[in-house]
Amino acid sequence: MCIRVDEDDPVRAMNSPRVDAPEWGAGTGWTPKQMRETMLLTQRLEDVARASGDWIWETDHRHRYTWVHGVAVGVQPPALGEPIPAGQVVNWLGEPELPLRDFHAVLDSGEPVVRLVTAERAHGQTRFVSRSAVALLNPDGSLRGYRGSARDVTQSVEAKAQLWRRDEALRRAKEQAEASSRAKSVLVSKVGHELRTPLNAIVGLAQLIQTCSTPRDKESVERWIAQIAKTGWHMVDVLDALMELGRAGAVNESPRHGPVDVVSVARHAMHIVEREAQARSIKVAFRGRSPLQAVGDRRAICQVIVNLLSNAIKYNREGGWVRLTLTQGECMKIDIQDSGPGMTEEQIGRLFRPFERLGAHQTEVKGHGLGLLICKELMASMKGSIQVSSIVGVGTTFTLLLPVPDAGAQRSVDGRSAVFDASAM
Repeated sequence: MCIRVDEDDPVRAMNSPRVDAPEWGAGTGWTPKQMRETMLLTQRLEDVARASGDWIWETDHRHRYTWVHGVAVGVQPPALGEPIPAGQVVNWLGEPELPLRDFHAVLDSGEPVVRLVTAERAHGQTRFVSRSAVALLNPDGSLRGYRGSARDVTQSVEAKAQLWRRDEALRRAKEQAEASSRAKSVLVSKVGHELRTPLNAIVGLAQLIQTCSTPRDKESVERWIAQIAKTGWHMVDVLDALMELGRAGAVNESPRHGPVDVVSVARHAMHIVEREAQARSIKVAFRGRSPLQAVGDRRAICQVIVNLLSNAIKYNREGGWVRLTLTQGECMKIDIQDSGPGMTEEQIGRLFRPFERLGAHQTEVKGHGLGLLICKELMASMKGSIQVSSIVGVGTTFTLLLPVPDAGAQRSVDGRSAVFDASAM
């Protein structure tokens, strides 16, 4: 809505400097009754504005104040001729609206303004002001200015923003809880599948043993008992992995962080997998300067290296090789490289999913698909990371990155190097 204003606008005449003259209203053609009604209407509008906490104003076409009445408490009264603040237009949460614009750009449009909120800086503080106004037009239709009201809504905007942030935090917490619940449901389902298969085998073998009572079946019974034991140990392995996964992701059971001699940890991990490497004639070499330190948990670092070495051996070719290399710079870098079949980008993207074995379950290679997920969780708990690079037909490299101690806390490096060959152990 716009208002066309004539030169003898009675409201503007009432608020001109001549309103206190005894002959006010003379020459306007108004009757005393019309004058009283106009004054009463004006007083009513002022009372309503004051009761609602608003102040009313007028500007010219250059956005300069030509009249202001009833400024809110704590707000500096503007002077006539002073431009109305060109604050940035924001929403009711105090966030800038897109596309970005200021209040003067809105007034330039000549369109009505309805509860438009702007952020304005005054005395080192940001205040939020809501304005509503209508355009005043000259007789020829050109913009003469604006007439409107304003209200300080700083408390309201800040309260709504605080409430929105609280609701947003609750919403995110709810989504995380629901995602966690879904993940647990999937985990329970997969665990049930992982355990049901060996349990069915154990029950079936036990029933076969029960049906065999003659001495000539002794060899078969012994073979079945051995299979039961093998299957039972597989179940123990699965349960241990699940318990380790739970400990790695538990907030209250994070590893103890401190300086760790990574060289000694790497040598210990290689001793653990040496029989597995010898069984497949795989040469495991180690290269690193001694001592090298990282910040983390010795047991967790050892477990990650053992898991990755074991995978590099299991999924390697017969007579292949594995190299473990330590280098230190801004962080401790542990590379575990193998001569295995390698992986595609699509396979690498599936590596850290629980129970994902990339088709290895169809082979004789043992596993439960939780080792890499455990490694990732343990590295994250030590503020480290794990990276993967691979070339199909060439091999795969897993890279562990761990923080290092401060220069003052780290022992000096003596420059010695060591080469360890697991095939000779």
